[in-house]
Amino acid sequence: CEVSNGVGRDSVTVQLVVRAPPTVPRQLMLLVNGPFSVTPSWEVPSDDGGTSQPLSYTVRVINDTVNLPFRATSTQMTLTMDDGIWHSSMYSVTVVAANEYGVSPPAASTFITPDSVPIIESVSVEALSLTILSV
Repeated sequence: CEVSNGVGRDSVTVQLVVRAPPTVPRQLMLLVNGPFSVTPSWEVPSDDGGTSQPLSYTVRVINDTVNLPFRATSTQMTLTMDDGIWHSSMYSVTVVAANEYGVSPPAASTFITPDSVPIIESVSVEALSLTILSV
């Protein structure tokens, strides 16, 4: 900024800090851990929006019948059957970052399907000899 009058001239440099929502989380990846477990992970946004606070995240798991939001404070979490994840169901996962100025655009995954494996609830075993079992 520069000012001048009949007495003289002066200037000063002013730095503006823009406060805004964060940019989109980067590198969203999904790891299928087995039939009932999925681990989404991501990198922090390239711009946190000028906040002095840690970012928070909302991870949304979506399929034909559910739209489950989960809160996260780090860039990785594991979702299991207790969270509503079921084998042989196709899911999409989105992540948004938030600060006190707003919410980022979503980082969206491709569709994933936790492994389809048979679930054995109980098994009967009978010893036929010292080396042979009947299941």
